[in-house]
Amino acid sequence: NAAAQLCKQIADAEGSGKHGNQNLLYLELNSRLAKNVGSSDVHDRLESTAILSALVDVDTLDEAQRTRIPIQLKKLLGQSNQTVSAEAVSVYRKLVDKKWTTFMSSVETDLSRSLEWLTNERSEALRMTALQIIEAL
Repeated sequence: NAAAQLCKQIADAEGSGKHGNQNLLYLELNSRLAKNVGSSDVHDRLESTAILSALVDVDTLDEAQRTRIPIQLKKLLGQSNQTVSAEAVSVYRKLVDKKWTTFMSSVETDLSRSLEWLTNERSEALRMTALQIIEAL
């Protein structure tokens, strides 16, 4: 499948050295993310979650690259499509497990937003996403 193929490409690029193919692949993936995260097409947003999931597994990302991932992910978590939200939450869980400093500093904000969604949101998908985020924490 496409996600497995993407993970293999990233692993191959990661093995080739920090300044070699990995940077080119990262730039291509980041360009796709910039285009797809805000798309109204569910398939584009699902592709974005697959890219983010694969990037979280790359150990050689620099701090700026690690900072972009949670920002892009938050855009996907706020989607009304439950399939996209569920995939985004699984990436969120991976970030919680990684305990990146840049991500962990925003956990309190994520918790507050989730509690707000539970109490004020009319969208069932966002309430479900809120529960999943709280569970991940």
